Amino acid sequence: MQIRATRNGDSDQLVELLSELGYDITREALSAQLERYQDSEHSFALVAHEGEHAVGLIGGHLIPLLHQSGNAGRITAFIVSGSVRGSGVGTQLLTDLEAIFLQNNCLRIEVTSGDHRVEAHEFYKSKGYVPDERRFIKNIFA
Repeated sequence: MQIRATRNGDSDQLVELLSELGYDITREALSAQLERYQDSEHSFALVAHEGEHAVGLIGGHLIPLLHQSGNAGRITAFIVSGSVRGSGVGTQLLTDLEAIFLQNNCLRIEVTSGDHRVEAHEFYKSKGYVPDERRFIKNIFA
């Protein structure tokens, strides 16, 4: 397995991977988002490959903190193909992104996971993440 930063040309396989979690995004839209990540010093997207096949993806952002000297790291996308779950792909992706966050003075890392993703919750707990239920969301629609 190889883990690397995403690059142009990954969109086709990553669209398929994201669809496993129910995310409906076109190749064109994903290409545009990946380009934004590549152009940003505050956004990171890593892909795991086994041979020619993308089997995992993790994305995250640095969020500067106003009340502390440092950043928060926010995981904004994380998927491991069902065909390789439990093989260590997710652990390696998470470890690599956490290392990037640590290199960028992150004081904490946060991730949101839907209530129905019970297996993901257990994975996060096994990696030292604890639930925090004080989150409020307001969806803005243009």
